[in-house]
Amino acid sequence: MLNKLISLFISFIISFCNFFGIDAPVAKVLEFRDIAYGEHERNTYNLYLPTGKETNGLVLLIHGGAWLGGDKGEFDSRLNEVSKEMGFACAAVNYRFINDSIDLIDITDDIQLAVLHIKALALENGVNLDKMLLSGGSAGGHLSMLYAYSRDEVSAIKPAAVVSYCGPTDLSDDAYYFDNGLGDGEYVAQVLSWASGYKHTFATRSEAKDALWNVSPLKYVDKNTVPTVINHGMVDDIVPFSNAKALDEKMTEYGIGHIFNAYPNSGHGLNNDRFNETLAESLFKMYIINYLT
Repeated sequence: MLNKLISLFISFIISFCNFFGIDAPVAKVLEFRDIAYGEHERNTYNLYLPTGKETNGLVLLIHGGAWLGGDKGEFDSRLNEVSKEMGFACAAVNYRFINDSIDLIDITDDIQLAVLHIKALALENGVNLDKMLLSGGSAGGHLSMLYAYSRDEVSAIKPAAVVSYCGPTDLSDDAYYFDNGLGDGEYVAQVLSWASGYKHTFATRSEAKDALWNVSPLKYVDKNTVPTVINHGMVDDIVPFSNAKALDEKMTEYGIGHIFNAYPNSGHGLNNDRFNETLAESLFKMYIINYLT
């Protein structure tokens, strides 16, 4: 009975999206690729800009890769879908990778600079981007939430919603540090040292909690936080499911509109629950229509 009700809900979402014409092609889309927004070689973005409206919403896509890898090119099909089929502006951004001298605050600065540059480029081409949905998976989900929750007052384009896929929400969660005798705990400590800017080891991880909390989206959730879709695998062995639960609980506490799409059989790849995958895709489109129009 429950599955039937959920299936009906998905059908309603799809019908809702079709009713508002998201599949209708737009007249023209300007394509800007590998646009530099800063001095670092990683400071580039791709932007697909429909020209049919003077004011439009932006979908900003942020890639994953443990803040150590990844590329905006993975979103090429999404750029086409969101801009040419749905009629919204869509950008995919690259950012500097973490290391001894670059942490997550620096990367959030990159995104802020990229948004400012995207806003200006769109205006040069007659389009005012007035609001923005951010989305990404894993590290990209984390950065989407961190930026939307902590930089909303200074962003050139106002964050309106987030769709996160297995994104970390609380880097101070001790569940990240798992020591199975193969050095995994030390590896995680190294990555989170770079991420937080606070050097620590597996043994001294408790000393880094404040620094890790400072770059955690969960810290910045309050009554003004934007609506969020939380997609997360219940058997994720990279980003603890406890992170997703904590975000769900805090958003519920503050009365923030959100949807918690928990995949019961999936790990970090979110690939073992067909129903949840279908739901996530429908919610992505529904959030774009609902919060960018």
